Formats: sequence, C-alpha cells, structure tokens
Amino acid sequence: MNVLLTSAGRRTSLLQAIREAVSPLGGQVIGADLDPLAPALYLADVAEQVPRVTDAAYIPRLLDIVARYQVRLLVPTIDTELQVLAEAQGRFADQGCRVHISSPEFVQITGDKWLTMQAFADHRITVPPSWLPENLPAPDTLPERLFLKPRDGSASMHTYGIHRDELHKTLTRVPNAIIQKEMHGPEITIDAFIAQDGRPIHFVPRRRIRTLGGESIQGVTLSSNDHLGEWLTKVLNVAGSLGARGAITLQAFDTAEGYFLSEINPRFGGGYPLGYAAGGRYPQWLLEEIQGRTVESRLGDYRVGMYMTRTNTEIFTETPKW
Repeated sequence: MNVLLTSAGRRTSLLQAIREAVSPLGGQVIGADLDPLAPALYLADVAEQVPRVTDAAYIPRLLDIVARYQVRLLVPTIDTELQVLAEAQGRFADQGCRVHISSPEFVQITGDKWLTMQAFADHRITVPPSWLPENLPAPDTLPERLFLKPRDGSASMHTYGIHRDELHKTLTRVPNAIIQKEMHGPEITIDAFIAQDGRPIHFVPRRRIRTLGGESIQGVTLSSNDHLGEWLTKVLNVAGSLGARGAITLQAFDTAEGYFLSEINPRFGGGYPLGYAAGGRYPQWLLEEIQGRTVESRLGDYRVGMYMTRTNTEIFTETPKW
C-alpha cells in the first residue's frame, strides 16, 4: 500500500502523518518534487524527480512512478496541480491508484472564489456579499468597507481591505479581482473529511493565531458545541453534493450575523497537522476507503483547546537528491 506525495516541498508533517497510516500496512511513502532540496524528500522512503506541473510530461511522469512503485494513493499538495490531476484521475484509476482529489467540477468551482460564492449561496450557505468589477452597483450602495482579492489567488497575495472610495484605484493592483464586503469577526479555518459517497465524516475548526506566507504557524482548535457544528455539517453536506471528496480545508468568519463561508481548498491545508493531532486521522481513513472499508462519521469527535506552534528545522546533506 504505497503512497505518492506530489509537490512534496516542505510538507514534512503531512508526510509523517501519511507514513504513520501506511507503515502498519507494509507500505512506503514516495515523495516527488522538482526541487532536489525539497525537505520532505529527505524524510520520504523514496524521492523522485518530476517536471513542473505545467509541463506536458508531468502526468506521464507521475503515471510512471505509480506503475514502478505500485502506488495505491496519490496525494497532491498545491493548488496548481489540482485541476490537472482531477482531469487525469481516470488514468491513475486504470493503474489501481486513487488520486486524493475531488471531482473536476468541484475543483473548478473552488479554484474560483466567485464560482465558490455563487455555488454555495445557491444552496443557502451564507457567504459574504460579492461582486465582480464588471457588475458593480452604484458606489454609494456598496458597503463602506470592502475586501479585494484575486478570484484564483492563494497565500494572501494581492489582498486589500479598503474603504469603498479607494475601490477603483485598488482594482488596478488586484489581478482577476473579486470584491466582497469586509467581514468583521474571528476568521476560522476548518480541516474536514468527506467520504467517497459524499458523506461528511469529520471536521476540526481552528483559529489561526499567527500566519506566515498565508500558512498557519500557530493555532488552536475550537469548540463546535454552539451553532458552528450545525452550520459546518450543512456546509459539508453541500460540498459533498457538489463533488468534494477526502480532505478539504475551509475558511469562514464568525460574525455577529452568524457564520460566513469565504473559501474552500480541496486539499490538505498547510495547518492540517493541528487537525491531525486533534483527532483528524485523514490519511488513515483514505487508506481504509481504498481497502473497501466504510469510514464511519465522527462529526464533533476531536480535541478542543489543542494548540500548535511551529519551528523551522534543518536538514543537512552533501548530496542533493539530483
């Protein structure tokens, strides 16, 4: 039961979590990356070089690795490879390998923040009021405070909280922009797992205390005993109906008017190690599904009040991987 972690990069904690799940089954973790000094490669059982995600040889190279190592599960880690892998997952299935990916339609929806807002609003999930530059109402009817970001952005790049009077000036600095009402209240990140049949299995809401490059480096898990658990279950049911599968990461705001969904990434989030430590054993559940076992729902079953704080560690070598 071998697992391939693509764009392995610095995802050392995710790799270790996968190893904990696969080792009892006698399997290995293969790390793949373009960079010969990607840290996760030095913790993997096997390291493999791959071309850029945009290279036409990327999928054939992954298929070759899958065949050579009899890989049963492929786990992508970055947004730019999700669509290409979602569209190619049938080719991997023909070789007996499941790609940990949602449906191509769900990947397309969540890769565009405007489509995400429309799709979930259509299912009565509360989302921030949103506009595109070409369909803006009269300026004096917009909220006084606005938030601008790219529809396809990540890592908090090109994001601006502004007064509406600054809108047209700021739009020139945001590629492919979406305009939203600026939400006031704590921002919540949620690690979640959806079964292959679309059932919500698990969630771990957490607060990001401190971030670096858009990724959580300090955080704490939150209680879902109030309306949060009910709201999250509703959101995950909608996500499952739209094609979400496996581990996904959600962003939401806790406001005086209730919870508002702001973003979904259909992959393991950078802060997932906290969700894992709190009870979200998502790699293990993925392997159970591959073995044909039914993963039972564990909604609300996680450790509340668990903190995470991260530090950098170094790996030294005289021989880069290639």
